[in-house]
Amino acid sequence: MPASGRYTVQGVQVRAGVKLWARRSGARVVFQDDRSRPEEAARVHAKLTERGCRFVLGPYGSDSTRAVVEAVAGRDGAEAVVWNHGGAADDVQCLPGVVSLPSPASRYLTALGRAIVELRPSAAVALVCAPGRFARFAREALERAAPSLGVGIVGAFSFTDRPAELAEAQPQAILACGPIEREVKLFRAVAGLLPGAILGGVSPALAAFPDVLGDDPEGFLAPVQWHPELGSSPALGPSSPEVIAEAHDSDTGELLDYVAAQSYATALIADHCLALPPDDPIGAARPLSTTTFFGAFELDPTSGIQRGHKLSVIRWRRGRQELVLAPAE
Repeated sequence: MPASGRYTVQGVQVRAGVKLWARRSGARVVFQDDRSRPEEAARVHAKLTERGCRFVLGPYGSDSTRAVVEAVAGRDGAEAVVWNHGGAADDVQCLPGVVSLPSPASRYLTALGRAIVELRPSAAVALVCAPGRFARFAREALERAAPSLGVGIVGAFSFTDRPAELAEAQPQAILACGPIEREVKLFRAVAGLLPGAILGGVSPALAAFPDVLGDDPEGFLAPVQWHPELGSSPALGPSSPEVIAEAHDSDTGELLDYVAAQSYATALIADHCLALPPDDPIGAARPLSTTTFFGAFELDPTSGIQRGHKLSVIRWRRGRQELVLAPAE
């Protein structure tokens, strides 16, 4: 888990979710900081695997998860399981041996596009995306779906473009997909240039977003993998209300968001698969169709990508994340 580096905010949530699972299951958990670095994540994953852990979760981030998968394949020379809670990039989810819980990156901006159409029909939308694979999958998927959704894209920008260039396109909505610090810097810059524009991105999905933004997050949109108000009767593990109650009664000290939920749910799936005969967790995971408080779990039999789970969209209202679209697809 990232206790330092660029994924530190998410790392706090990863830890909170796993601690809640361990508290319920009675497991003893070893936490190791990968410092948000892919090469360190691969080293730590190997160290914990060799230590004889029942299973190893993580890491967080598509880049780090990709590095772990590549290292596992090179080390073992055969398909080995990687329990993926924090790598949403489509290519990562399709790698051999990866068992993914979250919806893939290609659905993120499409979910936001649907929300924009609901909130402000015919709004002109500008996209601002980072150069990495996660953002590329998200952008390309929305560009393909835009005509059928009724989303009018007036420009695709990078985080290195000047905010004034973005303002010249006169968008009524700006959707960002990139690292937290880049999204927040963008949001601060365009707030005064485009008053009244709908602002959305990946970072507003985090419970810590108001603190990172340093301002009132009122109106910000984000796709989320989980929200506590999504009702469900899971086949495996506790319900969302039970998880929230456990969090209130624990020492996590954090308001849970989707990052905590997906790490908790991945532990549930991993533990379940390891309890199924034969001793083949990947073979157990591939045909598995079930639900946890996080939502549906079902892997595509050809690609291995997570296809059962659905994204929702939240909007910040009066200091809390309210559902505006559930599910978003």
